[in-house]
Amino acid sequence: MTLQQIRYILGIADSTSLNKAAKRLFVSQPSLSSSVHDAENELGFPIFIRMSRGVKPTERGKKFISDARELYAHYERFLKEYTSSEKKTFSVTTLYYAFARKAFVEIVKDFSDAGYDFAFCEKKASLVIADVALGKSEIGILYLSDSNRESILKSLKSNNLDFNHLSECNAFVYLHKNHPLAKKESVSLEELADYRFVTFDTDDVKSFFSEKVIEQYGLNQAITVADRATELNLLKTLDGYTFLSGVPGEETNEDFVLIPLQNLNGGLCHSFELGYITKSGLKMNAISLTYIDKVRSILNIAGFLC
Repeated sequence: MTLQQIRYILGIADSTSLNKAAKRLFVSQPSLSSSVHDAENELGFPIFIRMSRGVKPTERGKKFISDARELYAHYERFLKEYTSSEKKTFSVTTLYYAFARKAFVEIVKDFSDAGYDFAFCEKKASLVIADVALGKSEIGILYLSDSNRESILKSLKSNNLDFNHLSECNAFVYLHKNHPLAKKESVSLEELADYRFVTFDTDDVKSFFSEKVIEQYGLNQAITVADRATELNLLKTLDGYTFLSGVPGEETNEDFVLIPLQNLNGGLCHSFELGYITKSGLKMNAISLTYIDKVRSILNIAGFLC
């Protein structure tokens, strides 16, 4: 098996779609599919299950992808050390947050003449942790909730990572401005029952709700997408909805609205802790500290004390 095949497999895993992965990897879809098929034949087991709306890893494929991600990260670090030792890098991996993107743009402007290679990735929580643990990113941004806190903290500890508090934040429902519920001051799960749920990753829904609630309200029957543009299109055309944890007012698309989500007892939900993760015991460099300062500034502008 070649490193190129491993790169292709990781690209598909991150995109959850052969078509999207082919575009990101600048390769034709037939070539990509053939390369992965050859790798699966060599391994003796399927890595992905092909579905009508994309692909997902098999149980054995998940283990292979995890190990392959670590192997490829070692390879990238090897290249960096012996082919471009003088090159400075700064990378951030985050959940889907507009404030994180905005802070990163400001960093690129401020340090554009300092000789850095920059990278910014938006991924689900497990991949945010993986990127920081493997040294692909200096900083990761995610949140803790009542449902995911134990598992996230356990994963951080096992990967020698620290969680650093930024702010408390609410759970919101994200709707198109013409959605029938868009004018309400808050929304309950009961009111959402007649509408389609759209998400980047069904596993992340468990960060918001228990298994019982997910099943009771049909949240396990979500439409899963791989990019923001597709999500917004579905929210608009299907009167769909999704959940966001984070800062009210930081989403800048004027065609969509954020509405507080009610707890099951009717009260408003205030159960998320926004923060950033770094390697334990590693002193943050100047550019990392500046990035966090810019994040804090943006959150303060939105009315939060960090």
